[in-house]
Amino acid sequence: MSLDEHRANFLDAVLARDSARARRAVEAALDNGTPVPDLYLDVLAPALREVGHKWAMGEINVAEEHYATAVVQSILDGLSRRLQRPPRDGRLAIVTGTPGEQHAVGSRMVADFLEADGWEVMLLGQGVPAVDLVSLVEHEQPDLVALSTATASALDGVAEVLRALRALDPRPLIVAGGQFWTASTRATALEFGADHVEQDPRALVAELHVRVPPPG
Repeated sequence: MSLDEHRANFLDAVLARDSARARRAVEAALDNGTPVPDLYLDVLAPALREVGHKWAMGEINVAEEHYATAVVQSILDGLSRRLQRPPRDGRLAIVTGTPGEQHAVGSRMVADFLEADGWEVMLLGQGVPAVDLVSLVEHEQPDLVALSTATASALDGVAEVLRALRALDPRPLIVAGGQFWTASTRATALEFGADHVEQDPRALVAELHVRVPPPG
């Protein structure tokens, strides 16, 4: 069975509000030899994007969208334990939504991919006020701050937090990600102060090997 079929089966189960069937779809993909990272990026993430699209189009309501998100988060809890996690290599990342951002699944996926590459990760999930995030970054002095923005409704706080982080000395590498940053909007993130814009956690890990290589 192809990844497209596994994704379709999972999405159908979630839209039918059948969490047991959704889990069976994921288990079937695992039994078929699908690597866990591929499940993250090619099954769960696109299925959740489709759920978000259906909500935006009025085809499902907020409760149904929240249900789908909760199912995905629960499945990620199990899948994350299957990811190999090498010893921490000394690099530290803070991963969070931008201020006002309520979606946390994307941040969670990024955090899992970073931990699987040897990073120590402080995952904050949903967005926190800019002043609190900047205070934490000043205290912890991470190598990386990865910020997720999924919706335009959270855009008001993006410029504030990116500019505040860029003004720090020393300052971390600042990466913007999330569904909001498309080919037509990514330049805005760079203008606001991001060093890099990336939606794919696997591509982010590869980029970080160049920008923030492991010690030694």
